[in-house]
Amino acid sequence: MLRSLFLSIAFFLSATNALQAQEAQENVVLSVERDVVRWAAVYKMQPAREDDPYFHVRVFEHRKGWQPWKFRQLIFHMAVTPEALQASRIDRRATIYNYKDVEIRAAYRRWLNGSEARTEVPICDTDILNCIARLQ
Repeated sequence: MLRSLFLSIAFFLSATNALQAQEAQENVVLSVERDVVRWAAVYKMQPAREDDPYFHVRVFEHRKGWQPWKFRQLIFHMAVTPEALQASRIDRRATIYNYKDVEIRAAYRRWLNGSEARTEVPICDTDILNCIARLQ
């Protein structure tokens, strides 16, 4: 019975790792000012799909003095061209946090699975903060 439990756990962990390996995630610092940091959580299916040349981002802002769990979400889901992602990236380091990403992962999967979701998501082709400013 104990052996069966260990085998079940091992199967679950390998299945979970296989699912996560299909979707790459990284954080990109967008701006660092005296009292505020802005960054994007970036998602991309691996291997890349021909019908989705974009990176998908969720953008956060965190102010100095705020508790780690307090943040402002600047945009929930935006598709970004590779050139726009590169133009948005800065070389500065900053303390950033990872927040629950179940909703953005679900929104990204809806984008991948249907054209209706694609009409609702803005597409950025310049740089992320500039695109967000234009949307507001």
